[in-house]
Order: sequence, then C-alpha cells, then structure tokens
Amino acid sequence: MRYTLFSTPILTPILRVLSKLILKIIRWRVIGALPQEHKKYVLIVAPHTSNWDFILFVLAVSVLRLKPSVLIKSTLFVGPLGWFLRYCGAIPVNRKQASSLVNYIADIYAEREEFVLIITPEGTRSANPNWKLGFHHVATTAEVPILIVYVDSAIRTIGIEGLMEPTNDVDADLVKIKTFFDGKSGLRPSNYAS
Repeated sequence: MRYTLFSTPILTPILRVLSKLILKIIRWRVIGALPQEHKKYVLIVAPHTSNWDFILFVLAVSVLRLKPSVLIKSTLFVGPLGWFLRYCGAIPVNRKQASSLVNYIADIYAEREEFVLIITPEGTRSANPNWKLGFHHVATTAEVPILIVYVDSAIRTIGIEGLMEPTNDVDADLVKIKTFFDGKSGLRPSNYAS
C-alpha cells in the first residue's frame, strides 16, 4: 500500500485533529457524510473561486477521512515537489492527451478497490460558464457515480450534497449540477459564472 498524506499512520490522525481545530477556529463546518456503500466515485467540488478553496478542502478531506486523488499537470512533478504532490495523492497528467486520459483514469478505477478522484469542473478559479466535461466522461467511462460537494461561504460550510448517477445526456446532467451550484457562494462570488 502506498501511503499518502491522508493515509499515513500517526500523521493522518494528527492532521485530522488539527483540521477539526482549524475549522472550528475559522468557524467553518463540514456537513453531510461520505457514501458508505460506494468506494469509487468522481467527486466534484464547486464553486472554485479562490486558492483558499484548496486549504479548506484539505481540512474537509481530513475530517471526512477521505483518501482522494487529484489530477495535476505533469510538468510540476519535478524533484521534491513531485514527491510531495504524489504524497498528497496527485496523479501527473499530460493535458495534451485528453482522450487517452479518460481511459487511463477509468483503468485506475477498474484496478483499485477504492478510488476517489476530485475534480473542479470549472477548471479555473476565474469566472467560467463553460465547465469542463472531463469529470462526466470519467464517471461514465469508469461506470462510477458523481459525488457533489459544495463550498458555501455565505454559511461557512463545505457540504456533501450526495451521489448522482451520470446519464448519457451530458447536457441535461450539467444543467442539473450547475443549477444546484448556482445557489452556493464561493469564497470570491464574483469569480463564479453560472
């Protein structure tokens, strides 16, 4: 077993306690629960409007005892930074090979008993009404559900909305998902576009 920041004995429990404490101090809360019946899913989170979202999400992931992976461009995996990114659960990707990337990720889902991939469908921290559909393609190809998670600064909450089974109608699925997120307020609301 390869350890990550979220699965290392001794360190991970300490991180969990610190995460709970920090969330309490900054008056944020995590609501909802991870689906116990599913060990594989694509987790999407929005609105993604600030670099601080990452810090909040690390805290939430730790509190929830989640062991996620994220996709990060391969050019960042150099020297110690590459080791640290892998330790945090990052998977290096070449953005120029988008079509083969979906199959590559689907193969990881097939090989592992547990696998959660976190994707921010906006693809940027700036206002972007044209969400990237990679999360949907991965979920349908890997035949896994999508877990919807939100950030809402208006009520200082990171919440788990629940699972959604993707359909073959990508556009209809996207309308449902975006309609839900339109009611949430990111850390920088002006950086969100519905």
